Amino acid sequence: MKRILVISLVVVSLILSSFSLKAASAAEGSTLGPNLEDFPAGVSPLTGLPVSEPENLTLPAVLVSLANFPPSVRPQTGLSFAPQVYEIYISEGMTRLLTVFYGELPRSYAAPTGDQPVSSGGVQGSGALLGNRVWLDENENGLQDSWEPGIGGVKVDLEQPDGKLVASLTTDANGYYAFQPADKGPYKLHFWLPEGYKFTKQNAGADDNLDSDAVDDGLTAALSFNGEDLSQDAGLVSTGEQASGSGSGQTGQGSPVGQYEQPGDALAGVRSGREAYVPIMAAFPGGCLVAASKSASVNVTICKNVYGSNSQNINSAGLTFDQLKDIAEANQKPNRPVNYSGNVFSATAPEGGQDAARLNVFYAWLNQSYWQYDPVSQSYLRFEDFADPDKVGQFQQSTDRLTGQPLAFENVVILFVEHNARRPTIIDLNMEPGTRGKAIVLRNGKIYTNLIWSTFSEGFERTTGLARPVKIRFADGTPFPLAQGNTWLHVATPFSAVWQTGGENIWKFRFYPPAGAK
Repeated sequence: MKRILVISLVVVSLILSSFSLKAASAAEGSTLGPNLEDFPAGVSPLTGLPVSEPENLTLPAVLVSLANFPPSVRPQTGLSFAPQVYEIYISEGMTRLLTVFYGELPRSYAAPTGDQPVSSGGVQGSGALLGNRVWLDENENGLQDSWEPGIGGVKVDLEQPDGKLVASLTTDANGYYAFQPADKGPYKLHFWLPEGYKFTKQNAGADDNLDSDAVDDGLTAALSFNGEDLSQDAGLVSTGEQASGSGSGQTGQGSPVGQYEQPGDALAGVRSGREAYVPIMAAFPGGCLVAASKSASVNVTICKNVYGSNSQNINSAGLTFDQLKDIAEANQKPNRPVNYSGNVFSATAPEGGQDAARLNVFYAWLNQSYWQYDPVSQSYLRFEDFADPDKVGQFQQSTDRLTGQPLAFENVVILFVEHNARRPTIIDLNMEPGTRGKAIVLRNGKIYTNLIWSTFSEGFERTTGLARPVKIRFADGTPFPLAQGNTWLHVATPFSAVWQTGGENIWKFRFYPPAGAK
């Protein structure tokens, strides 16, 4: 039975602080937040995950206005490195992406691959899963650090202890794999080492979810399958001698060249500032907005204007990663430490959610997308349309042009916010301090519909007078635990709708534009 939920006013934003990925995953049900002191050192406060260079956590956030239209700008650069991405309606059926960069700087690399075809990912049926990930252990510590990429196209076999083959597959573009064994086994997993790699050290940490289980022959110890087991991983170290075609990023577009006219180490497709950015920017004290100028009637403050290198190419405006870091350092105030906390993160999903394997997103006839839950990576994968009247209803997987790897977000949030069309193309968002509304969150294959967001002052705000990012709460005001990882935030109008459609675990989000907007 379809149940329509019409929801009002919402905005979300997550924590910026520090903790260890190992600490986050080791304790079942452990939580981090909501205050800065609740997070161990070394973590990106907006994800609850560690960063590769902890000193970057002292730098304020840099928010970048990235285009979503025209579709020639896709795939965009850097989205997978942004702990938060706000998708905001800008009129005429189009949306724009306000990306928040904090803690982890974007980087460009050819997605590492093995010597086999890269799997399209996903699992068939509803059986319990055995598997997880093959990753590139860049620092050779034997542990999966949150910034290290997966390796696609690595062959993995499920074998009986005597070596008899039970099933075989290859890893997907983010390095994930999963079997659905018919019985308890026992089994061994066999990771086939691609040329140019060696296995990292085995069982380097106390948390089996984060270490490598393969020894030098690629085999794991014998195991009995007693239910879901997503802890069987293999870390690979590059020897710099990859075979032709392996490790070359063959699954994606690679560095941003051509239409962008930017070097490979750059964010490209930067677009103009928008009025709707004002309250979001205010929630990141010390933060800076990078945009390709703005209309004179738009009141948002831009700290760095970037301009296109080619007047005939709308996608040619951008900035390098070094420029991005320079901007953050220039805005750093030693007497005002960064504090973007306020939310809670947990490895365990709370009770009360409904199944949500897919969320269909409809902004306009030529602006549709959907989120598909991947139980192996425990994240939502994004698929987008072609914004082409001849291809309505057709979708392609969204990737990051910097790496060619699929976009995966652990949280998908719908923020129902009052929109005011001051002019047909200039829209304000009512998200100022002291406001709140209803929110929807998708995490771990579940949807939670009875939530609220809040910019009300709590202890930190009352003491310092500074704002923090929007906080997600249960209806009774207690913090709602977000999943550890990145968050995509759809900013909706109060009368936009979310309902179940086409199956118990399929949902649809329908955006309705505000009155007076194009």
